[in-house]
Amino acid sequence: MPRFLLGLGLGSGTACLTYAITTDGELTAVLGISVAVLIWFGAFILDDLL
Repeated sequence: MPRFLLGLGLGSGTACLTYAITTDGELTAVLGISVAVLIWFGAFILDDLL
């Protein structure tokens, strides 16, 4: 659950910051979702690499 909340928070923060700078909705969505998904699955990716 903490990893989910961290991904949700950082993804939302990234999306808000991107939208504040660029005002491009598509770019905002792509970056926000990408950050959230990378954090959620980061443990699985790192375990496979290490």
